[in-house]
Amino acid sequence: MKFLPTSFRLSRKLLIIVAGVVVLSGASGAAAILVGRDALLGPPAEQVSGVACTTVTTVRLDRNGQHWLRKYVRSDAKDGEVRVKTALRVAGAVSNHETADLYQVILLDTAGPINRADMRGRAIGAEVLFARDPSAIPGMSAPFVARYTDGKPAENGEFYGERKELSLDEIKTIVTGMDERADCIDPNAVADAGGGQGEAKAEGGHEAPAEGEGGGEHAAAAEEGTHEVAKSEH
Repeated sequence: MKFLPTSFRLSRKLLIIVAGVVVLSGASGAAAILVGRDALLGPPAEQVSGVACTTVTTVRLDRNGQHWLRKYVRSDAKDGEVRVKTALRVAGAVSNHETADLYQVILLDTAGPINRADMRGRAIGAEVLFARDPSAIPGMSAPFVARYTDGKPAENGEFYGERKELSLDEIKTIVTGMDERADCIDPNAVADAGGGQGEAKAEGGHEAPAEGEGGGEHAAAAEEGTHEVAKSEH
C-alpha cells in the first residue's frame, strides 16, 4: 500500500470545495435541530388532516323539503384542534358521496356515551356543519361552522375545556391544506352488506331519532323540526 508523499498538498480550489461540503453538512444538521422537523419535513399528518375515526351512526332527516344528514363519529384524538380537523375532513368526505342540504358531523371520544340520546352537550368534542347553500338553511350565514372543546376528554369521554369556534379563514386554510380526505371507518358497513341493521333514518316510517337528542347547536333544531339553526345547547 502506497502512502501519499509528505509533500502532497491539496490545491486551494479543492480545499474550498471540501470546506464547503463540511460546512453544508454541518449546517443541515444544525438546521434540523434549530428549525425542527415540521419546518423541514412538514407537520405530522394528524396536524393537517386529523386522525382516523369510526362511524357510530348516520341520521337522515327530512325537514320542510330539505334533507339534513347528521353523522356521529368517534376518535381518540386528545387535542381539540386535531378533533375539529378530523370533523372537517369527514364532513368533506361525506359531502362528496352523499347529497344533502345540511351536513353535520359530531365527533365523540372513544370513551363517550353509547346511547344516541346521550351524544350531546359535553359529550361533543368537535362539531362541523356544512351547507353548499347556507342561505337555504335558517340560521346559517356561511357555508361552514366548525367548533370544538379545547383540552383532553375526561375518563367518561366528556369535555370540560374552553369551547372555541373557528373563523372562516381558519376553516379555509385547514380544508385547502389537507392531504388526506378519507371518511371514517364504518363498522356497520359489513353488517349492512350481510342484511344487518343499517343507518338510522327519520320520517317515512323509519327509525326516528331518540327523544330529547340534541347533538349541540343545530342538532336540536333538526330533532324538533324547528328552524332555529343557530340555537346552542352547549
